[in-house]
Amino acid sequence: MTETTVTQPPTVTPVDTPVLRVRDLEVHFSAKSKEGVIRRPSTTIHAVCGVNFDLFQGETLGLVGESGCGKTTTARAILQLERATGGSVQFNGRELLNLKFAQMREVRKHIQFVFQDPFGSLNPRIPVGQTIGEPLIIHKAGTRAERAERVAEVMRLVGLEPKFMNRFPNEFSGGQRQRVGIARALIMDPSVVILDEPVSALDVSIQAGVINLLQGLQDKLGVSYLFVAHDLSVVRHVSSRVAVMYLGRVVEVGPKADIYRSPMHPYTQALLSAVPIPDPRRERSRQHIILEGDVPSPVNPPSGCRFRTRCWKAQDICASETPALNDAGGGHQVACHFPEAASVL
Repeated sequence: MTETTVTQPPTVTPVDTPVLRVRDLEVHFSAKSKEGVIRRPSTTIHAVCGVNFDLFQGETLGLVGESGCGKTTTARAILQLERATGGSVQFNGRELLNLKFAQMREVRKHIQFVFQDPFGSLNPRIPVGQTIGEPLIIHKAGTRAERAERVAEVMRLVGLEPKFMNRFPNEFSGGQRQRVGIARALIMDPSVVILDEPVSALDVSIQAGVINLLQGLQDKLGVSYLFVAHDLSVVRHVSSRVAVMYLGRVVEVGPKADIYRSPMHPYTQALLSAVPIPDPRRERSRQHIILEGDVPSPVNPPSGCRFRTRCWKAQDICASETPALNDAGGGHQVACHFPEAASVL
């Protein structure tokens, strides 16, 4: 992160009914492999296994974890960009996973997606104004003049001049292209926006500007964000609550202050111990947690607790029983047989 000031997200008090409710979500992939002329049997990749979380109106939920933990697959499965194997995804009480294509198109007016690569998500042969306004055409919203006015309005909202709407993506910087992607997501006035690593492909010097833009839009529009990222510093700035994933499962979720000040799951503690502190004296005196071994393969994940092969607290029960995501108080939930709060920052 740059030293540019980043505003802090507002404190959001969750209401009883979440706008987005994910329960026992599973996404498995079948992978067929060949070696020479000998065909090996197909294998199943357990990318997401029993993910649970809620997203409330007007809040930002940060979904974090190592690369390959399944956080992006989880986000894509919500909108059926990846087909879920099982579980439930409810938007305002309506089940999404059993909807047909035409029904899901209607839902996508209310749940939008911002992709990680701003250039790869834009058609290089289409002017950005047409790209931003395409959802209006798909959903038959307004006249041509009204659509053009709406595009100009949203471009100004994200900090782009409407006079640039006839320019092509290659004529913009990386940060501007991501603003185009954000404008496209907001054109239908959604209530939920899923952000998949929205600043990781940007220069550090402009990340703060995009983050401040997202927070300003949330304050103005009341939109809810599911913010997928691996950068814990960014997540700390933008999130109201944080969910931590490991090898396809959510292992800890709770208010940002609880997760960063007193994490209870050993994996969360290890992640946070790797985050540098700007105070050199404190940084030198910290005890970093070094995890041994590699992340297990999602083709053959460990039994019981999936983190047990790298956990210093692991005992026999960790191999035989999968820990449930239990409430530790104050909305702080942890999936561990031996949870213990620890300060690592």
